[in-house]
Amino acid sequence: MVDFMKKTELMKEFQELEEEKQVHIDGIAWNSKKSEIQNAIECLKCPDELLEKYLTVVSLKYENTGRVIAENGDFKHHSHNRLYVFNTARQILAS
Repeated sequence: MVDFMKKTELMKEFQELEEEKQVHIDGIAWNSKKSEIQNAIECLKCPDELLEKYLTVVSLKYENTGRVIAENGDFKHHSHNRLYVFNTARQILAS
């Protein structure tokens, strides 16, 4: 699906999801690769319940990192931690 969507369409969807979820994802902008934008979209579409489970996965593998993220407040609305937990947990589960 990414290959068929134009970057402008991806950015529009990304910006709409950021507004809907009231979350800003750092590092995603017009100069980002289409795959990075799509990944951020998938992260924003990820249900909060699944993100909580992802944090558990990250905490089991990287105890200190998971603790710090949990202590920083609501990571699901954090500009960096949401995407970090999403990507890291999927990477752990894939290996």
